[in-house]
Amino acid sequence: MKNYSRHTGRLLSTAKDKVGVDLTCIHNDKTVVLTLRNEGKMNCMTEFMAQSFKGILQNLTESHPRARCLVITGHGKSFAAGADLAWLQERSITDPSKNIQIMREYYGFFTPLLEIPIPTIAAINGPAIGAGFCVSMFCDLRITADDAKLGANFVKVGISPGMGGSFTLPQKLTNQVCNDITLTGRTFSGKEAEKMGVVLKSVSSRSMVLEESLQLAEQIVNTTSPNAMRETVKLLRAPYLQIMDSQLQLEAEAQSRCFASDDFKIALASVKNKTVPVFD
Repeated sequence: MKNYSRHTGRLLSTAKDKVGVDLTCIHNDKTVVLTLRNEGKMNCMTEFMAQSFKGILQNLTESHPRARCLVITGHGKSFAAGADLAWLQERSITDPSKNIQIMREYYGFFTPLLEIPIPTIAAINGPAIGAGFCVSMFCDLRITADDAKLGANFVKVGISPGMGGSFTLPQKLTNQVCNDITLTGRTFSGKEAEKMGVVLKSVSSRSMVLEESLQLAEQIVNTTSPNAMRETVKLLRAPYLQIMDSQLQLEAEAQSRCFASDDFKIALASVKNKTVPVFD
């Protein structure tokens, strides 16, 4: 990797020091890199990680006033494998009305990505599945590796799409690609993702993904007007920001009904036992 000058820091749980969000600044503090970290669990998104992520984003303008681009990536060989399984299991025994509130709050940990006034790049360095994939879809640009696995596999685990996926996918992809991804729940390679228009570019090696993303960020921060870029970002996101909130509410209500279903219990058991679920 190119020898960038860096300033690093980390937000980690005191109870589980392998879970959290790493923060790195490069390009003279003009690019901020956030790394999702849940070691040994493919960076599945725990509530602590989500809270840390939101805290960084909400304070980013104040804490990093020179920032002109944000890159999101994952620790190790994964981007993010979706929500934490133990947390999902709790949803199956929680009152549906309470689950609506819980899911809205969970989405809200990541939706600030849509509000920060600088371009965002998802450096998808490995599996990006379910909610993890949807977080990447919040970003303005996406780069991945040929052999990375991506997918909105919600229907395969007994629930409907969440984390804005039912909105960002139809907005950013063609109708047939969106329907293919969401109705089959299949995973697909980074190479296929590029052909479908899901990502801007797919590179040959996972080790190259962050480097490629940082080069794109460098082009943005060094060759564009900061003020014009902020205004452009606002304009490009405005069409879906205006109605995103109502769609997130619909998602939370739909997922709460799914959590209460037998299908979801079957899917959870299959994930735990590493078997293929059989739905009646």
